[in-house]
Amino acid sequence: MTQNTPLKKYLFIFAGANLAMMVIAAVVLTLLDMDGNAGVNMGILIGSAMAAGHYFIKDHQRLPTAAEKRWLVFMSFLASVLVSLLFVLVVVLLEPNGFAVIMMTLQEQALVFLIVMLVVSVVYLLVLWLGYGFMLERQFKAMQKKAAS
Repeated sequence: MTQNTPLKKYLFIFAGANLAMMVIAAVVLTLLDMDGNAGVNMGILIGSAMAAGHYFIKDHQRLPTAAEKRWLVFMSFLASVLVSLLFVLVVVLLEPNGFAVIMMTLQEQALVFLIVMLVVSVVYLLVLWLGYGFMLERQFKAMQKKAAS
């Protein structure tokens, strides 16, 4: 990292954006009586990474270095897992019967659950890598172009 760049701020921005988008998506999907899907989750993940990346670029006027990018990707992944667990905990507290169904399903389908979680984790890491890499680079170029005009 360059000169002790503090990255915790961007991790909190990511986590806050992730939680806010999850709540908004849950409310909208509930009001519209729709089921969520992987596309909604990927959109939330990309949006959260773009929010954190936007503030990084705004504060430092540059893209993250390779070491900063790795830290942001892995810590954002961890934050997204923790936010998701917090969200599930709130849902379980609001709907206690759902917890019994979740536990029964996990006991019956433990191997399938582990495989799915592994695949989803790899996809999440890839999406975060692209979010803090390719997509953030495009955002940086757009910000430079806007500043030049």
